[in-house]
Amino acid sequence: MTTTGSTRRRGRRPGPRDTRGEIVAAARELFSTEPFDRVSLRAVARRAGVDPALVHHYFSGKAELFLTATVDISADPEQVLGMLDGIPSQRHGAALVLAFTAVWDTAGRDGRFTEFATVMLSNPDLTSGAREFITTQIGARVTALADPRERELRATLALSQMLGMAMMRYVLRMEPVASMERTRLAEVYGPTFQHYLTGRLSASERLNSSPPAQE
Repeated sequence: MTTTGSTRRRGRRPGPRDTRGEIVAAARELFSTEPFDRVSLRAVARRAGVDPALVHHYFSGKAELFLTATVDISADPEQVLGMLDGIPSQRHGAALVLAFTAVWDTAGRDGRFTEFATVMLSNPDLTSGAREFITTQIGARVTALADPRERELRATLALSQMLGMAMMRYVLRMEPVASMERTRLAEVYGPTFQHYLTGRLSASERLNSSPPAQE
């Protein structure tokens, strides 16, 4: 007795697969329950039921997959910020603004930065994941640009300025920041970023620059 032709096909139903979509869906499930640093590309591949090589085929790394899975942005912050390597150090402040807006401008205007912030703050696991994502994928690069003295503080200040700029531009949509051209935005915010990266942050400077107390 032969079973050829009568054996039921097991597994996925026949038809074209949306492999990339399945990978994104699997990643979204994992990132919603696990911190960023605990989710591996192999774990995503297992959840999606695909070869790990396919994850690397569609995504340059975990950072791009994280952004795609959470807010549908296909960008690798490491690659974008890597462009700063060939820029003179005195221009790093303005370059950071241009790099950040290169990733977020279109998505931010479509409301996806607001979605990103809302999702991150409303889900404890994703909040932890977002902090880890920002620290490892963006903070490490910004830290490398900062003056070795107080390097961690400088990177944190620069990141706080970056997130504040994003809130003004994409969430609150405060004018004229909301509609300002990216190059003009870099001219306006660049010096502040540069100061945080390489300017003097001594206590005496802060004291001397503070307004006098009211009598």
